[in-house]
Amino acid sequence: MEIAGELPEPPGAARPWAVEIKLGLAPTLGRGFHHAREDVRPERCFVVYSGTERYPLAPGVEAIGLQQMAELLAEA
Repeated sequence: MEIAGELPEPPGAARPWAVEIKLGLAPTLGRGFHHAREDVRPERCFVVYSGTERYPLAPGVEAIGLQQMAELLAEA
């Protein structure tokens, strides 16, 4: 399952955040995510996945667990 979307700009953010949601423990980026990134030019990019670790997935893109993403959004 794959869901992609653009979050509204968090307060104080210069540009929106890009978020893709993946089911599974080994997230990968699809071609569509890269194209959307070029079009939207988000401030931050995340792939939310079923795991709990937070790590760089690609230059400028972080893999992040759902709980950590919820905490990050609550802080924004």
